[in-house]
Amino acid sequence: MARRFRFRLEQILNLRQQTEEIRTRELAEAKGELLKIEDSIRRHHDNEMEFLESFAEMERLGVFDVDQAVAFSDYKTTLIRQEKNLLKREGQWQAEVNRRRVLAVKASREKKLLENLKEKQEKAHLNEVVAEEQKFLDEISSIAFIRRERSMKLQAARNA
Repeated sequence: MARRFRFRLEQILNLRQQTEEIRTRELAEAKGELLKIEDSIRRHHDNEMEFLESFAEMERLGVFDVDQAVAFSDYKTTLIRQEKNLLKREGQWQAEVNRRRVLAVKASREKKLLENLKEKQEKAHLNEVVAEEQKFLDEISSIAFIRRERSMKLQAARNA
C-alpha cells in the first residue's frame, strides 16, 4: 500500500496562514480608522460650510456686533486648527495603512511560497505512488504471463 503524503513544513505553513490572517485583520482595522477620519473630515467640512453660510447671511443683513464678529473669528480659527489636526491624522493613518498593506502582502507571499512548495511535493509524491503501482501491476502481469507460458508448455509436453 502506498504511503500517505506528509508535508514536513505543515506547521510552518499553518503559522504563515495565521500570520497572514492577522496582518489582513490589522490592515482592515487601519483602513477602518482611516475611514472614520475621512468621515470626520467630511462632517467638519459640512459644519464649516454651514458656519460660513450663516456668517455670510449675518454679514449680508448686518445684524451682528463686534463681540459676535470676534466670536465668529475665534470659531473660524478653531475650525482651521481642527481641520489641520484631522488632515495630519489622516496622513498618519494613510501611512499606517500603507505600512500594514506591505506587511500583509509580505505575509501572503510567504504563505503562497510554502503552498506552492507543498503542491509540488504533493505532485511528486503522487507521481511516485503511481509509478510504484504501475511497477506492481507490471510485475503481476509478468508473473501471470510466465505462469501461462509454463502452463502452456506443460500442456503441450503432456499432449505430445
